[in-house]
Amino acid sequence: MSNELTTSNNILSIWDDKEKLTEIRKLFAPKLTDIEFQYFIGLGKSTNLNPFLREIWAVKYGKDKDGNDNPAQVFIGRDGYRKAAQAHSEYDYHQCDAVYENDKFEVINGEVRHSYTLSNRGKLMGAYCIAKRHKASRPQYVFAELEEYSTGQSLWAEIQYKDNKYGGKYKTGGKPATMIKKVAESQCLRAAFQDLLGGTYGEEEMYEKANGIETKNINAIQGDTQTERLKNTLKSNIIDIETGEITDIDDTEVTQQPPKRVHNTGSDDILINEDQLNMIEISMDEKGFSDDRKKKALDYFKVSALTELTDAQARIFLIQLDKA
Repeated sequence: MSNELTTSNNILSIWDDKEKLTEIRKLFAPKLTDIEFQYFIGLGKSTNLNPFLREIWAVKYGKDKDGNDNPAQVFIGRDGYRKAAQAHSEYDYHQCDAVYENDKFEVINGEVRHSYTLSNRGKLMGAYCIAKRHKASRPQYVFAELEEYSTGQSLWAEIQYKDNKYGGKYKTGGKPATMIKKVAESQCLRAAFQDLLGGTYGEEEMYEKANGIETKNINAIQGDTQTERLKNTLKSNIIDIETGEITDIDDTEVTQQPPKRVHNTGSDDILINEDQLNMIEISMDEKGFSDDRKKKALDYFKVSALTELTDAQARIFLIQLDKA
């Protein structure tokens, strides 16, 4: 993949190049109708976002209850929302922060008052974001409650793990504050700039659906290393090869391997998500992957970077890393 595809100065040329559009459709909008893809192209041009940087992509989720195709849904990454909003002629400023139960937090006449110390902030409650347009009398305000979006898994999890690599000390894993801030920021920027970003979604807002799996909150995650703990949070459906029956890894003890004669499901229609990317990178680091070994792994999946893996390939890679 050439440098041209990842250079911001050439975004418009990407959206006007027929050859690149063919690649974009295959990688980032594979099931869209011609009309939906034209809309996707128009949105890409107007927002000046680059799909090869995971700033914008589109997904279709099968059929509705009447058997009709569901409309395509366009996703924009948090950095994509920032980039598009900040380039808007009416952009003034925006601000986002996490809120904990011991913080002093008030919203008075639409104005946020938030103060805290860095010690004993208590339980994470959610995150807020404000975004101001030049001509608006007051900023747009959004508060995202953690319990509405957290899956309790992977980067959403507030966990501690015993890291034997560093003398068995307990370290904190997961990034729930980062994740809920992404939700608040994406929603607020979309609301403030509906003329540009309306009709799109942030990946964190539709975590369960975007991964094609059902998830549920968990309070305790077992494992002696960060990789084990993160891997145990990747709750996915598994399918029995003989019967086709779908079961949930949540129903098995996390210290056990998945039952034999099963295949870990995944989708080739969507790309690797942030949780999977972090798990793969951490696992390769813990197992001491050399640059040459990393390249061989990428060659195996016929990609030039981890971000080009599909959801299905990422799941397979994680299984292989577990056995390595």
